[in-house]
Amino acid sequence: MKVSELARIVGGKVVGDPETEVDGVSSPQNPKEGTVVFCQSEKDVRSAVRGRPSVLVVSEDVDYPSYILVEDVKLALALFLEKAYPEVHPTGISERACIGLNVEIGKNVYIGPFAFVGNNVIVRDNVKIYPFTFVGDNTFIGEGTVLFPGVVIYPNTVIGRNVRIHSGAVIGADGFGYHIGERGIRKLNHIGNVVIEDNVEIGANTTIDRALIDSTRVRRDTKVDNLVMIAHNCDIGERNVLVSQVGISGSVKTGRDVILAGQVGVADHITIGDRVTVTAKSGVTKDLKPGKVYGATIPAVEWTKWKRIYALILKLPDLFKRLR
Repeated sequence: MKVSELARIVGGKVVGDPETEVDGVSSPQNPKEGTVVFCQSEKDVRSAVRGRPSVLVVSEDVDYPSYILVEDVKLALALFLEKAYPEVHPTGISERACIGLNVEIGKNVYIGPFAFVGNNVIVRDNVKIYPFTFVGDNTFIGEGTVLFPGVVIYPNTVIGRNVRIHSGAVIGADGFGYHIGERGIRKLNHIGNVVIEDNVEIGANTTIDRALIDSTRVRRDTKVDNLVMIAHNCDIGERNVLVSQVGISGSVKTGRDVILAGQVGVADHITIGDRVTVTAKSGVTKDLKPGKVYGATIPAVEWTKWKRIYALILKLPDLFKRLR
């Protein structure tokens, strides 16, 4: 495509020759001649120009003969990739798929080989169910949703429109709930379900447990990374971002626009307010008020130095006693 067409797609202003041809995209770290490079920093620009790309996409004027000026480079990249490299899915129902009784299937649906769809399932238009995926009885799958290979959807799950669930994810497994008493450990039979609202993305090998009686819910536009655990009865708010290895205990409620960075752990029955960010490796043990950044991580330090610091930490109680 020409630079002028690229600028139209990303909503930017051309500086240089709009008729220059662009042959694909390359990264700032590995720039290639004839391509477009999206640069989010001065460091990206310095790296990119070494490859003599046809055009840069930047948010500030730069010393280069051809660039496109945009307000948000990352958004521009998203728009470009969506247009120039659209995701393509197959259609049709394989003869080797197993389809249960009373299944309602919409238009332009794909159900791949060795996929299993249980009884009384509703599959709306443009849904894609890839091979070796299991969809339990009484499940609803909204229009445009994609279930990648090897996804497991337990019975009675409700999935909204344009949801993407990646390989290895398990939606609706038993919640981890037991009664512990003199007679031992007795399982609580979880009879609730999972509800995933529109435009949610769930990463590979993530697990979302069904509720004890009501619903575990992930609200619209939330993005969940790989290897995240969401326990029973949670209510995850709109536009949350849950990064890899986050673990959320039962009955946690989060507000809108919450970000939990990698390896954050949340204790049970916690409420996290709107627009909260929790930094990586932090443990949340009490309710968090809206609009704040929380964290209590210890950055990596040289090991022998840390051992000395830790030895001093252990002595702090005695030191406080002496001060009193």
